[in-house]
Parts: sequence; C-alpha cells; structure tokens
Amino acid sequence: MTSYQEAIKEYEHTDDSGQHKTIYAYFGLAVYYAQCIEEMYIAMLYTRRIAKLKTKTQQNAREIIEKIDSSRNTMGRFIGEVKQAYSLTDELEKSLKAILETRNFLVHKYFKRNVQKFSSDVGRREMLQYFCDFIEDAKKLEEQLLPYHEKYLHRLGISDDLITLGMQHQQSEERKRDQNC
Repeated sequence: MTSYQEAIKEYEHTDDSGQHKTIYAYFGLAVYYAQCIEEMYIAMLYTRRIAKLKTKTQQNAREIIEKIDSSRNTMGRFIGEVKQAYSLTDELEKSLKAILETRNFLVHKYFKRNVQKFSSDVGRREMLQYFCDFIEDAKKLEEQLLPYHEKYLHRLGISDDLITLGMQHQQSEERKRDQNC
C-alpha cells in the first residue's frame, strides 16, 4: 500500500475535523522525511571525514561531528559537498536538489500558497497527494544514498548489527524516562 493509499484510507474514515488533522499529520510526515534525508547526508559527510582522516579517538570523531552539526551551511551546500565526496551521479544530485527545493517550499510557502485547498474535498486530497508523493520520493532517495554511505561505515567497522544495537539502546533509554515519570 502506498503512502497515498494509506492517507486516503485514514482521510475517508474521519469527519471534516479529522480530515484536516490527517492533512496536518501527513504534512508533518513529509517534513520528517525531509529531515531524515538531511541528516543522512550530514552523517555521510562526517562518516567520510572520520574514515578519511583515520580518526583514532572518540573525541576526535566527536569534534568532526560537532563541527558539521554546528555548521551554518545550508542543505544546498551540503548537497554539493556530498556529491563531490561520494562521486554521486548527476541524476542523484538532481534528486537531492529536487528534494531540497520541495522541502523549502513545504516549510516556507506550502500553506501560504495552498490554504484555499482546505475548502474542498478535491483540494484536501490534492494536498495529501502532494505530501505523499514527497514522502515516497524521499524514501526512494534515502535507499539510493544508503549504499554510498555504507561504504564508509564498513571501513570504520560499523555494521548493521552495531547500528541496530545503538538504536535499541537509545529506545531503551527513552523507555526508562517513561518509567521514571
């Protein structure tokens, strides 16, 4: 089932107020996937730098990560750096730029330009379609970037199992917070 099919299923099973909430939820999901793409290529940058510099200590690695995380570079500048560092194809660079352009439109202008669509069922469905198309494009792009990133992860000895363990640890720590509240 596609994102849009799921969205329409949710949309059709609610009243007018719930339909608006579904639209906002998918807008939020689209922005979430935009952030996932951004974080992926930021991680690609620091993974490559750590591998290339043959960083010996965790402190050195943290310094590299902090330098990139605190950078004022925009997503567009990071795209150029990732393309160069990983020798991405022109097609993949175009996809990254398209995601960036759509992300900027979503975050800064989407509702300003499309607020009238809330007034009709057709408009609300178009909004859902737009968000879901973006979500699908972002997921596809993430899948295309992953092999490039894995190359450097494996050089550093970071396996899928190690990543899974790290994620499980973070989830466990968050659950502990729930238990302590």
